[in-house]
Amino acid sequence: MTIQLKNISKKFKNNVVLDGIDLSIEKGDVIGIIGPSGTGKSTLLRSINRLVHPEGGSIVLSNGKEIDLVNAKGDDLLELRQSTGMVFQSFNLFERKSALENVMEGLLVVKKMNKEEAKKIALKRLQDVGLLDWQNHYPKHMSGGQQQRVAIARALAMEPELLLLDEPTSALDPEFVGEVLDIIKKAANEGVTMILVSHEMNFIKNVANKVIFLDGGKILEEGDPKEVFNNPKHERVREFFVKMNRLESPEYYL
Repeated sequence: MTIQLKNISKKFKNNVVLDGIDLSIEKGDVIGIIGPSGTGKSTLLRSINRLVHPEGGSIVLSNGKEIDLVNAKGDDLLELRQSTGMVFQSFNLFERKSALENVMEGLLVVKKMNKEEAKKIALKRLQDVGLLDWQNHYPKHMSGGQQQRVAIARALAMEPELLLLDEPTSALDPEFVGEVLDIIKKAANEGVTMILVSHEMNFIKNVANKVIFLDGGKILEEGDPKEVFNNPKHERVREFFVKMNRLESPEYYL
């Protein structure tokens, strides 16, 4: 199974955010997208499933069908949304629905499942993320980490070909980051194909099998995480890691 992104382009006014992005995604790939803030990482994810409307580009799904991301509508847009799952920074749960109802929603509305079948799948996914006992709780009664785990369960319940994770830990208190990263790592180990945008560099380095460095709307470097992190070829990528290392280093020692 191969999914291909072809020539995805997006600009906001005169600012080119994505400048002809091409990418091949194999089944089971965990692709980490890194780079400075404001360089199109989140926009790329949102363009893939058309939450953002790109000016150009297409996606070839694993069945060989190519969907024009600019003009897709109707059945094509539905197939695109069924094939891609999205996990957002801010959870995007329905506040008036329980954890169980949130996970069931897409199965009922998009996949048109009956309630009994949808509930069975949703309970399994909540169990996978360690929240079976919280199935009847509402988002306001859950921690940020728990809400994000429900959001991941909701995305996985749809069995997408490609899971898109947009800074899934950035809105969390530090104490809850680890539990969400553990769930993502578990999904990766189970063979879920995903693209992950994150500032958690050590996590990207350890869980991804391919890393992409995006800057100025272009892919400056891509490859094995150890190569990209430890031996970057592009000068801009080297500069980025030097600055990151400075931020992570203590200012003084006792």
